[in-house]
Amino acid sequence: MTSSGRLSIPDTLRLHLACGVGLLTRIPVGWLLPSAYKNSSASWPLAQSIWCWPLIGAGIGICAGGLSTLLQCRHIPPLAAAGIALGMQILVTGGLHEDGLADTADSSGGMTPERKLEIMRDSRIGSYGVLALCLATLIRAGVLSSIHSIALACLICGIAGCLARGAFLVVTKTIPPARPDGLARSLYPLAQRNLTIALAVIICLCILLTVFLMPAPLTVACLLTFIVFPILLALAVALLIARYAQHKLGGYTGDILGACAVITECTIMTALSALFY
Repeated sequence: MTSSGRLSIPDTLRLHLACGVGLLTRIPVGWLLPSAYKNSSASWPLAQSIWCWPLIGAGIGICAGGLSTLLQCRHIPPLAAAGIALGMQILVTGGLHEDGLADTADSSGGMTPERKLEIMRDSRIGSYGVLALCLATLIRAGVLSSIHSIALACLICGIAGCLARGAFLVVTKTIPPARPDGLARSLYPLAQRNLTIALAVIICLCILLTVFLMPAPLTVACLLTFIVFPILLALAVALLIARYAQHKLGGYTGDILGACAVITECTIMTALSALFY
């Protein structure tokens, strides 16, 4: 079977995008696949596709932020508009990261790593998971409802979505997986080259979003605030979560990565929106 290494560059990019979109959203990706991978059981190069994950995250964030402010422009109450936008975002992503956040929160009730991992695999949700989801939704809805500029909403949510999907790559690079199986296990060990490319994409996206969407005059301080500050903040969140996962579980799981994405998104959205509130 033809491997991604033997594909042309356009087909390789299409394959990587299909991997990223198929993993992070519920959007059908059959049309994106190169012909060699259609109706084939060949494994997808998940670890090689990480460069596009921040790009996909930025797109999801821009759509949510833009929809919220567009609805407000149509005289929908801000909080209702934010709720509709978040509903759209969860519909597109399938609540993948939110599910991880809920499972991670529920696992805090376990006393041993084995018990915590067992709780994470339980499909039922507990009180800790419900509280975590409510808080995450409340924070994001509060931020969205406070932003009335389409450009600013797309900027903040785009950067937050980009860094949310980039943050859990730091976790996978920092600590080993807690389980010998599972989809998240296929990311380990994460190649330094792939991580470097993903970081370059994150920096480029932050620069482009700031240059084209910043509603205020561009200054050096402004560029540093919307590029360096959120990247460092996302890095700090990822390292804290990695330390927690290593201490409590002995490594990361897919649920830990999902929780990292949601917590990072909430943190970045709150920090950046505070600059304009």
